[in-house]
Amino acid sequence: MFNIECSMIYAQDEKVDIDEWQVMKVEAAKDPFEKRDQFTINFANYTKEEWHYPLPGARVTSPFGGERHHGGTDIKTFAGDTTRAAFPGEVILSGPYFAYGNCVILRHANGLETLYSHHSRNLVKVGQWLQPGDPVGIEGRTGRATGDHLHFETRVKGQAFDSSRIFDHESGKLIRQVFVVTKQKNGTLKFASQKVK
Repeated sequence: MFNIECSMIYAQDEKVDIDEWQVMKVEAAKDPFEKRDQFTINFANYTKEEWHYPLPGARVTSPFGGERHHGGTDIKTFAGDTTRAAFPGEVILSGPYFAYGNCVILRHANGLETLYSHHSRNLVKVGQWLQPGDPVGIEGRTGRATGDHLHFETRVKGQAFDSSRIFDHESGKLIRQVFVVTKQKNGTLKFASQKVK
């Protein structure tokens, strides 16, 4: 399972277990750089139950970056398909969000945030805890979008990075790697990885 240690609470000399999702929710609320300037995520240890491709069967129609300085990856299947949570996480935004249209942002215990936008309709509410593969929204074209698709972003503390560093978009699989995020002295983030066979 996840590399998060479960804790115990003591209430009037009675020991009470905190279940795993509660521990992950507490971890998700923390600043990953609270006591350090670097953290790692070992995606090589993730089981199939611990992640899910955000739009199964999709193809990339616009990659991250390029001349447009695109902040995410546009992926497309068919209008009305359901987008899915990539990792367990808490919904921290669900609603219209500028050019993103109907947008959902999840905060994850592994230090990441994922963003899903242009939905015709969001299916989740702020504060809700989602598991990998849970429905997030219905693929659409709200906001600044010329056709039905999902604009998918991976972020750390609001800074987007190329989601193809985590997902192989062609196969729809998680890349087996140790992913390293380092906070530079000027406040910018550096993303690196070491692939695992």
